[in-house]
Amino acid sequence: MHRALPLLLLTAAACDDGTGPAETGPAETGETAGPTVCETLGLSERDFTAVAPTAALLATASDVTIPTTTGDWNLAAHWTGCDVYLFVQDAPKQNRGLDDSRFWSRDVDDLLARSPRNVHWFFVATDSQGKNRDLALSTLQTAMDEALAELTAEEQAWWADRVHYVTARHVDLPDWLGDLMISPGWGVGIDRFQRIRYIGSYGDPNRYNAEAGWFDPNLSMAANEAIYWNFEADREDRLAAADAEVHRLFDAQVVSDPSWSGTRAYADVDLPDVATMAGFDTMELDITLDCVGEGEYGDCPAWDYIDWLWLCDAGAPDTCSQEMGRWITTYHREGRWVHDVSPLLPLLAQGGARRFAFYSTNEYAVTLDLRLVRAGKATRPTAVTHLFTGGHFGETYNDAYAPVIADIPVGAKAVKLATVLSGHGMSSPGNCAEFCDTEHHFGVNGTDNVISFPDAGSTWGCMETAGEGTVPNQYGTWWYGRGGWCPGREVPMTVTDVTAQVTPGQAATFTYAAFYRDQPYTGSGAEIRLEAWVVVEE
Repeated sequence: MHRALPLLLLTAAACDDGTGPAETGPAETGETAGPTVCETLGLSERDFTAVAPTAALLATASDVTIPTTTGDWNLAAHWTGCDVYLFVQDAPKQNRGLDDSRFWSRDVDDLLARSPRNVHWFFVATDSQGKNRDLALSTLQTAMDEALAELTAEEQAWWADRVHYVTARHVDLPDWLGDLMISPGWGVGIDRFQRIRYIGSYGDPNRYNAEAGWFDPNLSMAANEAIYWNFEADREDRLAAADAEVHRLFDAQVVSDPSWSGTRAYADVDLPDVATMAGFDTMELDITLDCVGEGEYGDCPAWDYIDWLWLCDAGAPDTCSQEMGRWITTYHREGRWVHDVSPLLPLLAQGGARRFAFYSTNEYAVTLDLRLVRAGKATRPTAVTHLFTGGHFGETYNDAYAPVIADIPVGAKAVKLATVLSGHGMSSPGNCAEFCDTEHHFGVNGTDNVISFPDAGSTWGCMETAGEGTVPNQYGTWWYGRGGWCPGREVPMTVTDVTAQVTPGQAATFTYAAFYRDQPYTGSGAEIRLEAWVVVEE
């Protein structure tokens, strides 16, 4: 069901205080200090910040002391700078109405297999009777001990100080932790930025509960949060290290179109001049979709709809038809995504005043930055030519695509095919084009370049991309693989190098056709959202 993550061998014995490998200072004998936990794991470190308690999503977590079966555990004292902390109840509120009678006992081995090594797990019982809480913790510990016994001695030593059994009832935990255990009562985490986070849905797609109309829980789903938080921390390290000029297009602007009327939000920005623009070789879109209200389930929109960013014409700013970015919203959760759209950099080469348009059916507070980056690449995009746009996917779909001839300049050092491609609709046959593998053939001077989606319709296709930026544990069917997209994720721009298929100084012929199981699609109601370009780099 799940793939185990690679485990690093310890370079030192685990400490009694739960910080992992020993972090000793130089001894009188002249011993050198051992590696920190973060150095052992190859993770960046962040300092602990002392703040007053605030019980709110994304607030900085204040210091807290937690009673456990092995004694009091203090957050500040155990802060390594790269660990994450997850507090899991035996009866979280998102499990209500579902069968969670074995929530703490049947998926413990999968939880350990999926857990990144920088996690501390805290298990908190909720029953008002102490004897029942003791029994719940004892049952879990038995299952955990059995799962740990299957691991190597090094792995057992690592996890021995990272699995904690909390002796207090969830409502009696101190400060913000106890408050959030009561409301919203979903389970809580602390990420690598020391921010308070919620644990989302534990639903398992293999455990549909017909009576409840939803999926029974799987404890190991909580590991998806830690996987995603590590992705976020690594992303922030990368962004901070980049030589980037950031232009804010939207700043927590509430955008929605509940009537589906096509209403857009607009942003005007002054870009650098031509000479400065020529110094950038990379362009990224950095978007955050925040819930309007208290956040997450109950306030976040329920459905996975498409959001778009368009570039308006420089000479006709009310005409906005050039797609720049595409995202699929989450089921009931917030999200942030940063993705590369460098092939479209030539569209902004003239700099100056430009207008952008953004569309969202769902209501979000939208923060969107245009990042212009000097990455030091050997080449940079200097020209882009639009090739093809998608449409209704049926038997006559391919009839709309005549060959396109594009000149390749003599100075071209690289030529790329850039595509943004996503399949939508649930038509028969195949549940297309959201859940079927469509094949897209892009010909370049007779050479076939194929883009397909073999994970479409798979049970875990989108869940397995949580470490690549898909928002985990959404309150919808987020796990399933799709045709080129996932809920809670950008639709990526795929870049294919076709330099060897063209000749600089000569025209090139580009063709396109799409099929389902090597044949034109025979159903109706399916849709292919496609934008394709040829990009010249010099």
